[in-house]
Amino acid sequence: MRQRRNSPKKSTEPRPSLWRRLTGPQRALAAIIGTYVVVFFGMAQRCYDVFGYDSGATAVYNNMLWWTLHGKPFLIAAMITSESAKPISNLAAHAAYFWVFILPFYALFPGPSILFFLQALALGMAAVPMYLIARKLLEDEVAAVLLAAAYLLLPPLVSQNLNQVQEPCFLPVLLLFVFYFFLERRYGLFLSFSAVALLNRENVPLAIMMFGVWALVERRSWKWVVVPIVCGAAYFWFVTFVAMPYFRQGENWHVARMFGYLGSSAGEIFKNAALHPLVLVQHLFSSDNVRYVIFLVQPLGWILPFFALPCLVALPDLAINLLSENTALKVIPWHYNVLTGTALFVSTLFAVRKIGLWQRRKYGEGRYLPVVACGLLVLSAAHWFLWFQPGYLRELPYQQALNHAIESIPKDVSVLSSVRIQARFSGRPRYDSLNVFEHQPEYAKTFDYVLLDANERRFPPFVTQEFFDSFYKNPRYQLIFAEQNVFVFHRLGGESDWKAPPPS
Repeated sequence: MRQRRNSPKKSTEPRPSLWRRLTGPQRALAAIIGTYVVVFFGMAQRCYDVFGYDSGATAVYNNMLWWTLHGKPFLIAAMITSESAKPISNLAAHAAYFWVFILPFYALFPGPSILFFLQALALGMAAVPMYLIARKLLEDEVAAVLLAAAYLLLPPLVSQNLNQVQEPCFLPVLLLFVFYFFLERRYGLFLSFSAVALLNRENVPLAIMMFGVWALVERRSWKWVVVPIVCGAAYFWFVTFVAMPYFRQGENWHVARMFGYLGSSAGEIFKNAALHPLVLVQHLFSSDNVRYVIFLVQPLGWILPFFALPCLVALPDLAINLLSENTALKVIPWHYNVLTGTALFVSTLFAVRKIGLWQRRKYGEGRYLPVVACGLLVLSAAHWFLWFQPGYLRELPYQQALNHAIESIPKDVSVLSSVRIQARFSGRPRYDSLNVFEHQPEYAKTFDYVLLDANERRFPPFVTQEFFDSFYKNPRYQLIFAEQNVFVFHRLGGESDWKAPPPS
């Protein structure tokens, strides 16, 4: 007769909650992340509410998601370049397919606010993989938490909370997991996160390729070397020379203008860069570039990031920024430095490990790493002046007049306004900036309403008396609102017959 085995008794004690299973430093990290998300979401919303900055990019992506929900994927109604003659797909400007992951949240809570929250959440959650990387390299939880906090306050990263909405803001958490699984040698997860990161923008494949170069230097197996390089190069070629030109439908690529001294197309730029390297070298050492590099690496201990292989991942984007003649790429708080700053920070962790080992050999056993980590945290925090301007959070003296002007315009009509407030009109079929009166005057005349802020002296174009009179003395426009130098004109003669182009 078969004897029945005694099964082990199941524990009747409830499993500890996730919070109880966390270590003390991990709980501190969770608190830091939670506080970071709440504070910076609140600041971003405040900036939007008080018209604290240029809202052009926020308007673009809000309008793109609005049109995507209304049957025309990735369409942008505004003329995003001065050469544009018609609305185009955002995929013509950037290979930013990553927005499909944001769309479900936007469908539930349409409007800029959900984008501000998701942006702050993505930036805050980047501290998790940064903590994992630091803990693996340093084997010190306290130092890892301090370094994750230092990363959250790194100017190229923290500034994105107040720098409108851009897809690079969602990249760090993905890229850092790529770093982490590369260090852990977990090939499947490394490739998975790399694939998702590629969907963020067309410059990311160049960074992924550098993991293959890093693997080559470390003499890893061929799959670590060949797959990142080949797949990254193939994807970069496809989106740059096939996908984006298809969506542009004959329009010029705005990125090409950033390298005008090398040519007017991607092909010309690569060709002239290879044939005339001295031109690149001369441009490389300009005063703008020197100043840019100093402010980029100063919060990282100046030379520390360049003594480890992870800096390879930063090199393609750093080279693009340095070789471009567009000074916008050299502005530390703008989204062009998110990838570069992230990769250089990871490289700095390797230098921190070397410093800790050197201190241990010289002075004996001790908790040196938290002290070094504190130094980097102080350096990051001390560079707040690169990204924070209190004026972003202050109400304008004529705040209520702007709000009343916006409320006076119907919800579904086409509107032209200054870039400071145009995001308020981007959740509709048509909106654009007053700039189009200069670049596309016939197109500008098809808009139903025009909002003029004659107080604006920060974001051009500025409203002159002549420009105001072109509406006030024009019988085709009727003044329907005037308060504290804020005016709204309605174009007479019926609504515009403009139609959205068919989806590509």
